[in-house]
Amino acid sequence: MDGKPLYEYARKGIPLPRPIEGRQVTVHSLEIVKWLGSNHSFAWPKKSLSTEEKHALEEALKGISKDPSIKDDLEPEANDASPTAFVLKMRVSGGTYVRSLVHDLAHAVGSAGHVVTLTRSRQGRFVLEPTEEGDRPCVPWEVFEKAMEDPGELDDDGWSEWEREVIQCLEVM
Repeated sequence: MDGKPLYEYARKGIPLPRPIEGRQVTVHSLEIVKWLGSNHSFAWPKKSLSTEEKHALEEALKGISKDPSIKDDLEPEANDASPTAFVLKMRVSGGTYVRSLVHDLAHAVGSAGHVVTLTRSRQGRFVLEPTEEGDRPCVPWEVFEKAMEDPGELDDDGWSEWEREVIQCLEVM
């Protein structure tokens, strides 16, 4: 907002200059692909917000909420070794903030939730795993890791193997 990431307002306890405007997005599909329950390595937060941090967060939230008070009654049950987790797969329109969508979904069912890991598997026609006609593959990260370790020999045209792999994935318009 006004050229600053929203987390800067929150971390400094600065109220937002204006409310965050909602935007129309389309969720084409949303599915739970794996239920982890409590069988994972994620853990409840170990640190609680200090009074100062809570006040700063409340100030920052005034731009998006009518009641920005931070509640302390969402402590995990003593027998909850770890929070419930699951893996979602979704296909959404451009401009969708997936983290906000997950937060809103959790609140809609009377809970709290956030994204621990996020993998973008498609951006336009570029995809991690091409399945449809017109899909363009992404350059696997391993290509760059290998090139950093050993760029390899140049061929007769002056290109290395990793450069050829990158060029195959490019889309020239």
